Amino acid sequence: MYEAKFAPVSNRADWFGTIELVDDDTNEVLTDLDGLSVHLEVRAREPRCRILSATTEDGHIELITGGIIQWHFTADEMRRLAPGTYETGITITRDDITEQELVGSLPIIDGIVRT
Repeated sequence: MYEAKFAPVSNRADWFGTIELVDDDTNEVLTDLDGLSVHLEVRAREPRCRILSATTEDGHIELITGGIIQWHFTADEMRRLAPGTYETGITITRDDITEQELVGSLPIIDGIVRT
């Protein structure tokens, strides 16, 4: 499991994020992503509640050739987040085994512009 500190993201723009899956034992990129189910959540710290959720099943997360997991939230979805720091987590499931891939913090800045 990794601890991530994401770069600041605007709450007035689309958020595209990526991670590369690497085998901890061999340090090689995991290229076989067949059968993976990925879940990502963003939650407020106080009170603890889920603000955004993404999965491979709902289309927010794509598995890309070369061991890349990419997610996308629209600007409309990002507007739900007030400026501040949020907690994030990503789990990966394959063959009924779930692993916590990462946890981290996501700073959200006020994008100011209203569209």
